[in-house]
Amino acid sequence: MAAFLFLAQLLFLGPLVVAAHTDTCQQLRNATEGNFFVQVMPRMYQANTTYQVTIQKGTNTTANETRALYVLQALSQWNKSLGEWAGGDSMANCSSVDTAILNSTQSAANWTSPGTDVPFVVIRAYIIFPEEPAEFRALTLSRAPRPTLPPPTTPNSVPTVQGSSLFLAVLQLPLLLATSTLLS
Repeated sequence: MAAFLFLAQLLFLGPLVVAAHTDTCQQLRNATEGNFFVQVMPRMYQANTTYQVTIQKGTNTTANETRALYVLQALSQWNKSLGEWAGGDSMANCSSVDTAILNSTQSAANWTSPGTDVPFVVIRAYIIFPEEPAEFRALTLSRAPRPTLPPPTTPNSVPTVQGSSLFLAVLQLPLLLATSTLLS
């Protein structure tokens, strides 16, 4: 009986969840630039790294903000979904882009970058307000600059001569010790 009730709930609630995510995804298409901030730590892109992505509310908040949804996406230079989201209230696939959906009591989720080394990743954040247009912000994580090596220099003959003298002195030490033992 419990299994039957579970299946009935799944069949009934499943379409509602899909419809809610479809509605959420469609609201992203008409989003305008918002007055909020996106913070990502660490700030530089590295493969196989977990980032904390936080949405900070702007100065002009609305009464509907307590019922707002926060939506996060990570995209490559070719607008392809990258990495994995964790810590959201639910997940969706909006036009083949993995999307983390957070409720109004959450303000952060974790994103783990893929194992591939890409030049940059765009983190897109949205706030969807009930009965208002969605707002978005984007932040680009660039790959950390690779350290450059100093140009090779020509070897200096003085250190080589000094090194050679030290080497000879070390080789001559047992001979000097043996000679001093024989003379005493």
